[in-house]
Amino acid sequence: MDYLNALQGMSLEQIRSVIEIMQQSSDSYMFILDLTSDTYMVAEKATKRFPFPSIVIENCTEILKKVVYPADYEMLAADMEKCRSGEKDSHALEYRWLDRMGRVVWISCRGTVVAGAEGHRLLIGTVTEMGKKAKADNITGLRREVRFRLNMEATLRDDPGSVRYLMRIGIDNFKEINEKEGVEAGDEVLRELAECITKTVDESVDVYRLVADEFMVVDIGKGGEKEPRAIYRQIQKTIAATAKSKEYSRFYTVSAGVLEGGFSGRTVEEIMRFTEFALNEAKRNGRNQMAVFDRAAYDVYLEKLDIRKALRQDVSHDFRGFEVYYQPIVSAADYKLVGAEALLRWKNEKFGTVSPAVFIPILEESGLIIPVGQYVLWEAAKVCRKWKEYIPGFHINVNLSYVQLYKSDMMRDVERCIQEVGLDPESLVLELTESGYIETNDRIKELFRDLKSRKIDLALDDFGTGYSNMRYLKEIDAKTVKIDRSFVMQALRDEYDYNIISHIIDMVHSLGSVVCMEGIEEKEELAKMIATKPDMIQGYYFGKPSPAEQFEKQFLAATDSP
Repeated sequence: MDYLNALQGMSLEQIRSVIEIMQQSSDSYMFILDLTSDTYMVAEKATKRFPFPSIVIENCTEILKKVVYPADYEMLAADMEKCRSGEKDSHALEYRWLDRMGRVVWISCRGTVVAGAEGHRLLIGTVTEMGKKAKADNITGLRREVRFRLNMEATLRDDPGSVRYLMRIGIDNFKEINEKEGVEAGDEVLRELAECITKTVDESVDVYRLVADEFMVVDIGKGGEKEPRAIYRQIQKTIAATAKSKEYSRFYTVSAGVLEGGFSGRTVEEIMRFTEFALNEAKRNGRNQMAVFDRAAYDVYLEKLDIRKALRQDVSHDFRGFEVYYQPIVSAADYKLVGAEALLRWKNEKFGTVSPAVFIPILEESGLIIPVGQYVLWEAAKVCRKWKEYIPGFHINVNLSYVQLYKSDMMRDVERCIQEVGLDPESLVLELTESGYIETNDRIKELFRDLKSRKIDLALDDFGTGYSNMRYLKEIDAKTVKIDRSFVMQALRDEYDYNIISHIIDMVHSLGSVVCMEGIEEKEELAKMIATKPDMIQGYYFGKPSPAEQFEKQFLAATDSP
């Protein structure tokens, strides 16, 4: 550069004056290193942030040992020697300094060798804190995602086979720490975790801070090989030991996602997606654990995202591809039709006919179950009103998701549906279904009471598949208990389970409720299970789920019982 040419031949003091003037308009720390006399001159503001004893330092080699992070000093010394010997005429390194508090600060050091007075070789340049350019993090002293991406791009391009593994680490309850204890507490946890990680891994392993509470560990095979799970467990132990030393005043756990091998041909974006997926898998599986990236599971996840997108599009296009099927429910006394269960089906142009076991959980996770649930409720109510012309006492069963219970105004929807359709409330039965336990809090209990007060009956579905059914029976005050087919099949094979079902039915009857037995498919099954005295039967033996028009032709016009 022109200003460097102008500095050649000037004395050290003359150069210093020029540097101080230029320093006033720069955020970086300008420096001069006399490679011949081992004298270092640095901007005054650098001495306030870093442990330099003065602006001008003689015998700077020893002083720099106190400023430069120990693991990086050998690399710096080797580069300085090349500049001193004339092998190089420029200097460009990114490494770590220690500030006056002993905290790690990543810096970018750039300089050019020029000829000074009396044949001295001078290295003149600037030191820039990478944190000020979002390339390093001054909270943890680690390089940030920008630098990770740049380094990883170079490695994937030049030597992808050298990458042993990447480990993405995230704090499980970081948001809770920030919300309860404040941002300063969160920063302290980030510093603490960064120290735990760097203490655990070899110095040859790179550690970066990504977004928020996430870190990336990159092993590119420079040091001794260590298995990722052993590294993760040691990090866990270090965290636990630190918490114990502080008398558990603050405790947190971390999850990790690991990507191993096969890096050739991959991009940084792919790596970021894969490690994020693995980390999320660890958290979905209960947190405080490590998950290794699994391609098959990732492909299933991608398909799930595609299905969710297709569901959203079909919902927004007036429920395109959705249809409500109906399965008959008959009286156990005479096998006459008394009702039907409304069952949702979905067919998509891209995915074809999709199983409810696949698309309904996606509807629940995305919240789309709320508008779709309203669609099913209205469709079922309309056909029920029509079919009551054939069978006055006919009732329709509609499944409810826990998402509808917790995240929508279910009572409002039901009342509006009944009013607009003109359906008798006693003809509607709401079945409570979910994949896990619904905690019946005060709000949900109030909803149940409101439904009962309006003569809308509740049915407890899938009885026999969970541990909380008895509690449900009491809290929900369900009129109908539906015994799941899996429980029925056990009873058909095992006398003990058969006797349990008999006792359960007796107990339900004693509470004033009725029982619907699901999953009866064969005449022999019906003959055996009818002896347990259920009130209603539902199963393929009496009819499979079918569209409304087919249901009418098959069941409402029929006069013969099966």
